[in-house]
Amino acid sequence: MMIAFCGIYLYMMSPSFGNGRNGLDWADDMFNSISKGSAQAVILGEIKKAEKWNGTAIEVNLKCKDESQAKRWSAALQKVDGAEVKVDKEKIVLKTDFGKLLANVSEDCKSMFENKGDVVQAKYNTDPRDATNRWYSIIKAIGKDLEKKQQFKQSVYLQNYQKKVIEPAYNYYGVETKFVKDNKGLMTFMLVFYMFYTLWYGFAIYYICVGLGITMTKAAKKSEA
Repeated sequence: MMIAFCGIYLYMMSPSFGNGRNGLDWADDMFNSISKGSAQAVILGEIKKAEKWNGTAIEVNLKCKDESQAKRWSAALQKVDGAEVKVDKEKIVLKTDFGKLLANVSEDCKSMFENKGDVVQAKYNTDPRDATNRWYSIIKAIGKDLEKKQQFKQSVYLQNYQKKVIEPAYNYYGVETKFVKDNKGLMTFMLVFYMFYTLWYGFAIYYICVGLGITMTKAAKKSEA
């Protein structure tokens, strides 16, 4: 049993599962794809909810690390329809429609989630991951300034928006989208195989111990003299 177990294990560790992947890499990619499919409804739903902020004006003061960062942030913010962006060294003053700001970020995040990084790259002339990470930092800074101004509804919403839209768009970029409903047979097989393979290993160890005469017996009760 142990020889057969090791044979299957060696095969699983070999690059025989496409694109030089071993069995664990393949399974990891599969679960990431299924996870992305499950997250899709959450992201699209949150993008839809963001539309409620259309017509809400905000004005924020952002402080960057240096002038170089201020230049990069202002370049991204100027992509927002109707936004007024003023830069003074490492400081930025932004006046914009909150809904239009979110709509611009949502458009980029949706492209990233759909693995259309070339669209984001063409828009910002930079690596799509860098562009998405830039929006994450900008939105975080906007949220902090809104909190200082006691605009708590907007600041709390931005925290939620980051978690449900920007973070998944960044993390799932490059991952193929798959759904459980389309892979029920495969998911069932993987679960059954995992349980069976674990039991197989346990019985193999058990029979090896029996063959070597290693057994567990209950200690005899000592009788008092």
